[in-house]
Amino acid sequence: MNPVSDGLRSDMDRLLSPRSIAMVGASNQARRIGGLIFANLKRAFDGALYPVHPSDAQVMGVRAYPSLSDLPETVDLAVIAVPGRLVPDMVEEAAVAGIGGAVVVTSGFAEVGGEGAVWQERLTEISRRTGIRLIGPNCIGYMNVHDGVMANFSLDPTADLPRAGGVALVSQSGGFGSYIAMMAIKAGLGLGWFVSTGNEADSSVAMVMRHLVEKPEVKVLLACVETLRHPEIFLEMAQRALELDKPVVLLKAGRSDEAARAAMSHTGSIAGSADVLDAVCRQYGVHVADSMQDMLDLGLMFETGKRTKGRRVAVVTTSGGAGVLLTDEAARAGLTVPQLPAEEQEELLALMPQPFFGSVSNPVDTTAQVTAMPGALGDLLNRLGESASVDMIATVAWEQAAIHLDAILDLDRATDKPVSLLCTGIVPTVSEAGLPLYLDPSRAMRTLGALARQSLDRPAIGEVERPDTARMARVRALLARTGPVLMEHEAKELLAEYAIPATREKLVASPEEAAEAAREMGGKVVLKYMSPQLPHKSDAGGVRLGVTADRARAEAEAMIADVQARVPDALLSGILVQEMLPARIELTCGIKRDPVFGPMVVIGLGGLMVEIMAQVTMLRAPFDADAARRAISGLCAGRIVSASRGLDEDELEDLVKIAVGLGRMAIELPEIEEADINPVRIAEGRARAADALIVLSGAKEEKA
Repeated sequence: MNPVSDGLRSDMDRLLSPRSIAMVGASNQARRIGGLIFANLKRAFDGALYPVHPSDAQVMGVRAYPSLSDLPETVDLAVIAVPGRLVPDMVEEAAVAGIGGAVVVTSGFAEVGGEGAVWQERLTEISRRTGIRLIGPNCIGYMNVHDGVMANFSLDPTADLPRAGGVALVSQSGGFGSYIAMMAIKAGLGLGWFVSTGNEADSSVAMVMRHLVEKPEVKVLLACVETLRHPEIFLEMAQRALELDKPVVLLKAGRSDEAARAAMSHTGSIAGSADVLDAVCRQYGVHVADSMQDMLDLGLMFETGKRTKGRRVAVVTTSGGAGVLLTDEAARAGLTVPQLPAEEQEELLALMPQPFFGSVSNPVDTTAQVTAMPGALGDLLNRLGESASVDMIATVAWEQAAIHLDAILDLDRATDKPVSLLCTGIVPTVSEAGLPLYLDPSRAMRTLGALARQSLDRPAIGEVERPDTARMARVRALLARTGPVLMEHEAKELLAEYAIPATREKLVASPEEAAEAAREMGGKVVLKYMSPQLPHKSDAGGVRLGVTADRARAEAEAMIADVQARVPDALLSGILVQEMLPARIELTCGIKRDPVFGPMVVIGLGGLMVEIMAQVTMLRAPFDADAARRAISGLCAGRIVSASRGLDEDELEDLVKIAVGLGRMAIELPEIEEADINPVRIAEGRARAADALIVLSGAKEEKA
């Protein structure tokens, strides 16, 4: 038999959906970790279960075996809870025995450094060499309720098993992940899976999610991470989730510098940029939660499986004040609360007690009068459920109002429209029925807004062109002639290879030639001092703006004198004569390389505003024109295109060309460490790169 596969099931299936389990470190002492885990395994697992103990003949009434090599069959999973110094040998023994995967709950590895880090390196080496899959070390284990695998010490083995629902939670942290899992169960989520990955010597959050997204019983994936290993697998998972319409919600811990340091000491991980992670998640349709509660709220809404056809919400309350609050929150969530058509209002009014003192325009305020007619609320809700004028329904109820709650549950079962309930308390019957229940108006509406994004705004990850090997050869020939920091005219030559529109310009050798070039160009021009020693020209007086042809020679001479006085070692390589473009808007575009996700194209407000208002959007390369168009159109909350002086269609398309060109450049030329086009001047239907700085890898070390 293959050591890591039985020929029918994958290694990850054997690890996370085992048919047989051995536990090394199983204990008869119920309060020890080995006892807690084995009690959890014993109460729920229907397959073969083998405790491994060096001296005890039985563990909790189950026959025990001295070692893994003494087991009567090859098992799928080994759960290991022994001291850290023994763990590598146990995992090696498990691999030799043909066991498919191991969960190592023991701590004291890379998170403490020293000898522990060496032990973890050995675990990783064993996994890579033998193929045995690992969860941990330094984790709390996992829970697969669908297959009865409670391989964890998080849940009380005497408590009821959680409901085997469609929600999967994957957490790097064990303790906090366990806290989230318990809160999720209390909130009414059907938590069918909970996996704690710990130090991730082998399997990471991304790898586990990639496996779970294919599970038919998994409908929603929740993840809590401190750092994201295997970003390519994470993006593959996100793209697959888009294809399957399975919402993914991510909670990122370690956003601040202080928290990042805490994450390092907790799991031995390296935290990347939270801003970059948020941007990548937007690009790939992953919902980023602001808090643990936000993640659970989204899980409740997404677990319903409902989708919406629009953003119009009907708000139904017995309190006018609650209706106003919900309407405010709807606007914040990007939703509308439209006034209902007159004919629908008349139909709703006919269902209410008469005389009626509320409102049926939307928000619908039934007032307390509705208690006089117990069936009236149900009739009204059912009519809204059939309405062509609204796409979603948000309503309010008191936890003791059983009749009203029953009417709302009936509506939720009868309509395909999403329903969100604002209630004064958690009601078990409501949670069991799968109706999303919230205790605050903002939570009730924010989740409907997220559902609208999942339904209506899911990005399509388009095809991107393959690297152009001929272009790459031409560009590398250019780079071979430059220094580690390209001068502007060299950078513009590179931009042209990637079809990035730039200003018209000419490099000349003298003030006299500058005057002639200015006459040829016509209108006002910009003069720039080109020198390898002067990447930031304006700081040294190396730029002259709005120069006429008759002043070009004198201005060029004055510019040369200014630079040589301020930066004597800035050797003159030429004078760049550039057309002076008008600018209604200035943006900046560039390439940055993130330590986790790699090449990122950054687009934001340009000129001086980039330092004052950090309005940026980011895209991970590669991406297509549609992705660039969506990202740019979202700048400044969409006002970059919707405002009266915003981008017109041609200007937007020029910016798309710039962004796509930079994305291709970032992929084809990994030696480019940083590229900045600032400003991109925009006016009169054109967007043009007016200045560019490109830095090659190693430039900082060479300067040092």
